[in-house]
Amino acid sequence: MKKSTLTWIALKYFRSKKETGLVSFTSWVSIIGIGLGAFALVITLSVLNGFENEIAERVINIESHLKITGKNITDQTVQKVSSIANQHEFKMDKISPFVTRKAILSSNGINSAIRLKGIDKLSKQNIFTDRQSIMRGSSDFSSESSDMPGILLGFRLADKLGLFIGDTVNIINPTNIGGTVNIPYVGQFRLAGVYRLDLFDYDNGAGFVEISEARRIFRMGQNYSGIDITFDNYSGIENKQSIFEKELKPDLLVKSWEELHKSLFGAMKLEKYGSFIALSFIVLVAIFNLTSSLVMMVMEKINEIGMLQALGMNRKQLKTIFLRLGFFTGSIGLGTGIILSSLICYIQQVYKIIPLPSVYFIPYVPVEIKVIDIILIMVTGLILIYLGTLYPSKKASSLVPLEAINYEK
Repeated sequence: MKKSTLTWIALKYFRSKKETGLVSFTSWVSIIGIGLGAFALVITLSVLNGFENEIAERVINIESHLKITGKNITDQTVQKVSSIANQHEFKMDKISPFVTRKAILSSNGINSAIRLKGIDKLSKQNIFTDRQSIMRGSSDFSSESSDMPGILLGFRLADKLGLFIGDTVNIINPTNIGGTVNIPYVGQFRLAGVYRLDLFDYDNGAGFVEISEARRIFRMGQNYSGIDITFDNYSGIENKQSIFEKELKPDLLVKSWEELHKSLFGAMKLEKYGSFIALSFIVLVAIFNLTSSLVMMVMEKINEIGMLQALGMNRKQLKTIFLRLGFFTGSIGLGTGIILSSLICYIQQVYKIIPLPSVYFIPYVPVEIKVIDIILIMVTGLILIYLGTLYPSKKASSLVPLEAINYEK
């Protein structure tokens, strides 16, 4: 018997009016359940992808794709890194040395441990490219009204210390505190600007100064703490990282931004996988409804199954009919849920119609649809549908023809 005939019979059973109302109701419940499960999966994963992408962009804007750290990093090291990138034709957006260490910020009799980072003009432009990131003051380190160098502090830190634009703060180098002879170096700075980057570590405990001032405070001479490298895109970052590791001397460490924030993004990935597994149970429950509706249909069509067997249809063909019937029913719910949720996510991604309260660091719900997630949901759904139709199709194919024909409901 042709495959098209088996498909036609399956479609006929699917479209036929059920004599038992419960069968029809259970079928619709399974379709709606599978659709809701697929809908919830696509929406949840897309929103989690959006938040992950939003945080990643903010981290990259503040830091870089690759970070090279180690001892005795000088201008010659920066030139060597640049030549390696040019040799391998890496398209770089930024290559900037930096100085960063722990320091103590003192003002109005209050001390606070901060992470002080000295940056150049290029890094400052990348970090504070958005005008809204500077809440008060400006991002200029120098001032015509004061000879003191400027410092930029996070808004949480500034509010905690009660600082205003123009206030004087002291930065203490704690590395040589503790000896009887060593006197800690103290540098005075003018609060030039208060920023908001919506990353807690920076808004609550970080400050930015001119790179030459950071060198002076930490007594680094002509050395740097490290080099930030940002490429035109993030693709192939592992290959670029391995090339720099081979070319540079062994005492220099090369790490990507994802490695530096492994705990943060690891937690986000774990949340994504956990959400996928938890929401898959919605589909699984709907599959049980699909299984029960198919079993009831087998019992309803038992006379017709016996007649088909008497006309020469073998067990494998009967099994195929009910497998396809289950796929028709399950695929309607699965496809409808994926299409509707993808459409909603696309509208939100383009038009940003769903806002977020002002307490969040972004004004709208971030959404990013990934094809791999859609494929994973489809494959998982189809596998569950197949498993759910195995028992009913096997039961239909195991009926004895004579008993099926003579069966009375």
